[in-house]
Amino acid sequence: MILFKTISFERKLKSIIPNFIKKIIILIIVNSVVGFFIKMLKLKKNMFGGIFDYKCVSNEEAAKIFWGVWESAEIRFAKRFAKSRTIIELGSSIGVTIGVLGNYLNNTKFICVEASPKNFDNLIIQKNLLLKKNLENQFVLHNRAVAYDVKVVNFEHTSTTGSQILKKKIEKQNNVYQIHSITLNDIIVENDINHPYTLISDIEGAESEIFFHDEQSLINCETIIVELEDTEKYSKNIQISRIKKLGFKILEFYGNVFVFKKIV
Repeated sequence: MILFKTISFERKLKSIIPNFIKKIIILIIVNSVVGFFIKMLKLKKNMFGGIFDYKCVSNEEAAKIFWGVWESAEIRFAKRFAKSRTIIELGSSIGVTIGVLGNYLNNTKFICVEASPKNFDNLIIQKNLLLKKNLENQFVLHNRAVAYDVKVVNFEHTSTTGSQILKKKIEKQNNVYQIHSITLNDIIVENDINHPYTLISDIEGAESEIFFHDEQSLINCETIIVELEDTEKYSKNIQISRIKKLGFKILEFYGNVFVFKKIV
């Protein structure tokens, strides 16, 4: 099987011009000064054609999101391959991906799961902004953490993209929250999903439990877009093998981000 790699904007620059010049270009367009002007001009779009409210993030984050540097592989793949009428996104963060898909697709139901309460507040803002632009789409948001065999987890918000479930129980402290868990099966049942859907996931390796302990929930899944991580229990390669055994094939990948398609 031939695997096709998607070439990012940065890789294109690298292939055309020297690396140090590429870094200079990125520094010029992706910084807090540029982000400041993006917010001052009250822009609501980004280079992926998505909608985003930049007042929710820092100036530097605003520049990254505007120029498409923010989680670019996941968003490019999602824009190309997420065609189902129902899209489940695990680890929605502050809503950059649904900002693109929600402005690009019509008559689509988005089910978004985000554990960080801080990110979730911004996700609500994105939902309301998207509904103003397109009333044909539906958005269901869950402030939950994807976890199995536990009802509540300790979740640490370290940064917009670096939050994680804590394995050890710790005393109460800033940026650590007790979050109720949710499984993919819970989402399927609560939303009565008995039709093809797309799964998008970036939850720091927690999705590995789905592939090994919630495989029945993937029966109607037609596309998986996922950033795979090595975990204590499952390496990235073991997860890839498992997903293939569940009836999927790799369409494309870039780094740790993979697109799997159900074999018909």
